[in-house]
Amino acid sequence: MQVHFVGTGSIFHDRLSASALLDDKLLIDTPNGSVKAMRRERIDPATVDLCLITHFHADHFFDIIFLLMEQGLLRKRDRELILIGPTGFAERVAHLFEISYPGTWEKIQPNLQPRFVEFGHEGGEWSGEGYRIRALPVEHTTPIALGYSITDTAGTVFGYTGDTVLCPSVEQLADTSSALALDTSFLSSKVGHMGLDDVERLADDHPGLTLFPTHLGEEVTGSDRPNVVFPEDGQTFELGSDGTVTPVAAAVSALRSR
Repeated sequence: MQVHFVGTGSIFHDRLSASALLDDKLLIDTPNGSVKAMRRERIDPATVDLCLITHFHADHFFDIIFLLMEQGLLRKRDRELILIGPTGFAERVAHLFEISYPGTWEKIQPNLQPRFVEFGHEGGEWSGEGYRIRALPVEHTTPIALGYSITDTAGTVFGYTGDTVLCPSVEQLADTSSALALDTSFLSSKVGHMGLDDVERLADDHPGLTLFPTHLGEEVTGSDRPNVVFPEDGQTFELGSDGTVTPVAAAVSALRSR
């Protein structure tokens, strides 16, 4: 499994907002500027076949309309586009289009073949496109927020907490993942977000697990834990089912359009 960090920052940071792309086809979150960031990395947004949304805050969701316009206004898909997120996903997409580009959603839907998969407070599972995806409820400031466990056909498991405090679902992701990306917005947890102290505690409890801090605040700059790896915007890693994590050289990691 290849993980490309489109962005790694929180709102008030010069890093791009947090988002990750797996195997050039599965996108986690569509924050402000993420589609342009993909283009700058020579990643064609049309390669995305699955899009997972953790919650509906603007810095995780608002670029969804640009992803959908890339895929349905400029071209026509020949297969379904799988859109997974909290309950109300389809309704919110329609509303965003109505307030930004009225009439466009109705025009591009036939070209997209969108299939919405929505999960509530209990989370749930979906399988397809070579992945088994488990949505886990996490604790944030929105009515529903989800973390994800994503397993590929080789058995590699990538965990992504989304925005959350340290909670049972985060502990579960740490127990079951080959590598885990975690909300690390502050030095200590506050306002619905984890702190670096939470991440380092998990690092101590799981010394063989690579932890990727993301959604970084400006005060979070590093850790002395050897299994805490701070990714840069645009950086790519190869994950193995045995927990190995290997940085991919930039020339190799540039994902080509279809």
